[in-house]
Amino acid sequence: MSEAKERFEGGCYCGAVRYKIVGLPAWSGHCHCRSCQLALGGAFVTWAKVAAEDFAVTKGEIKIYEKSPGIKRGFCGDCGTTLTYAAEHEVDGQNWRADAWFAAATLDNPSIASPKTHVYVSHRQPWIKLADDLPTFPEF
Repeated sequence: MSEAKERFEGGCYCGAVRYKIVGLPAWSGHCHCRSCQLALGGAFVTWAKVAAEDFAVTKGEIKIYEKSPGIKRGFCGDCGTTLTYAAEHEVDGQNWRADAWFAAATLDNPSIASPKTHVYVSHRQPWIKLADDLPTFPEF
């Protein structure tokens, strides 16, 4: 982990799992895909990412669920809070293994993850109205 950057913390609802990141998230956005809707029980989730080496679990253990091959969703085994997302493949030339993706709302101070876009709006629920002027994409 980088020594020069500020550290931020986050964790699950019950406190059994805690993590830290180094530096501000490199990206954050709202995902409306059906997979995220079902996994989180909400209309969308706000993900953020940092370089993989800038994310570390500091307390407890993240449990992993892999419904789709190569897609690993991490959560607290005690309270069920969704914490992480990992893909073992490349998308549009981006190596997803190089980054640590986490649910932005699980940060102690979620305001540091400023979303830049909405993705998978082709899956957006019709009762969600987007009025924030962020760019939208039908897929990722």
